[in-house]
Amino acid sequence: MTKTPAADPTDLLWDYLKGFHAVHHLAMGTEMGLFEKIAAAGVSGCNPSDLAGDLGLHPPYVDVWCRSGYHYGFLEAGEAGCFRLAPMMDKLLVDTKDPRNLAPYITSTVNFGSDDLRSYPEFFRTGGTHRFQDHGEDFSRHVGDTTAGFHTVVARHMLGGVPGLKDKLAAGAAVLDVGCGTAGLIIKIAQAWPNSQCHGIDIDPHGVEQARANVAASDVAGRVTVEAVGPDGIGRDEAFDLAVMFEVLHEIDDAIRPDVLKDVGRSLKPGGVLFILDETYPSDLAGLRDPGFNFAVQTQFNELIWGNVVPTIEMQRDLFAGAGLKEIMREPIGGIFTKLVAVKE
Repeated sequence: MTKTPAADPTDLLWDYLKGFHAVHHLAMGTEMGLFEKIAAAGVSGCNPSDLAGDLGLHPPYVDVWCRSGYHYGFLEAGEAGCFRLAPMMDKLLVDTKDPRNLAPYITSTVNFGSDDLRSYPEFFRTGGTHRFQDHGEDFSRHVGDTTAGFHTVVARHMLGGVPGLKDKLAAGAAVLDVGCGTAGLIIKIAQAWPNSQCHGIDIDPHGVEQARANVAASDVAGRVTVEAVGPDGIGRDEAFDLAVMFEVLHEIDDAIRPDVLKDVGRSLKPGGVLFILDETYPSDLAGLRDPGFNFAVQTQFNELIWGNVVPTIEMQRDLFAGAGLKEIMREPIGGIFTKLVAVKE
């Protein structure tokens, strides 16, 4: 058997440095409307000079940006010196309704994540934290946008695919969104299931304020409420048929996570369902190099000073058991999330 030669460590580091610049290239193209303009031109593409003129940008810089995008594989050669989007880039970078759209993650990484990472050395010395809700109003709104593409998929397809849940939702379920953020998901659930009554809760005052404004501007304002919660918890025992937690479980302080899950369990009716979409951290060193855990490992590092601990499968199961919940479904989603479904026994 021929042994594959080991990768040159120098090449590895150069690849990561290239990735740093590529992420900034993507963020620039998103924020300045370059990708959107090129996508609108279709297969023929855009000439860099015309692209610059249409967007009021400096032509020589746009020309280099286009050539760099071709080098990275984001752009392909169009007609007569033009550039067009590479396959799938319209879905990944332009179509905000597509659940695969990564543009919000990219711009969030550049605009917010980089600030956090620059502060890491000081936090490593002090052991301090800068939690999610401390980042401010713009951050809360932006994070709400990063998951927007998934909201319709969760509301219409994933929830409807849980055994027995589709009939409950169609008949008119009481739904609790734990950590509702800016209410994007809870609004989509109310729209997908018009007989449902939905209630969102969050500890982030910026998110709750924006959530209420979003609900008021929606077509489901009469069936959706949003509330800020504190140390007293939810306070609605056996009130809900379904509780959802989308990208929330790992953000709950590890010290109080068991109590929060118990509170969620108390809020469910007997036979009620808890639906979670979140990351699962690897349980051993082998998992740290398993591509299936890439997003979980990255999330843990990126959110370290938020005080977040991404739970392992063992931690998740202990939480369910302590809350009187029985896990009935576990499924990896897109190499990013884990779909977890538990029922109140």
